[in-house]
Amino acid sequence: MDCQSCGNDAIVNISAKCSDCFGLSAAHIDYDGYVPENIGIGGGDYVEFAYCTTCGQIQGEFPVDLKEAGL
Repeated sequence: MDCQSCGNDAIVNISAKCSDCFGLSAAHIDYDGYVPENIGIGGGDYVEFAYCTTCGQIQGEFPVDLKEAGL
């Protein structure tokens, strides 16, 4: 997989199981519970994302509208 921003192949994949212990704080939103499905970092019990070690870009479709994601 190549970085969608810089094209480098130095991509790290992250996966963590956190059940309902996920917390998010952003733009006047405080959320605790399961990982929201539509914010680009996994969903349900899992935080899953990939990032480029060269430029730091998180891979995926952004920007994310937190209101559309149900937050």
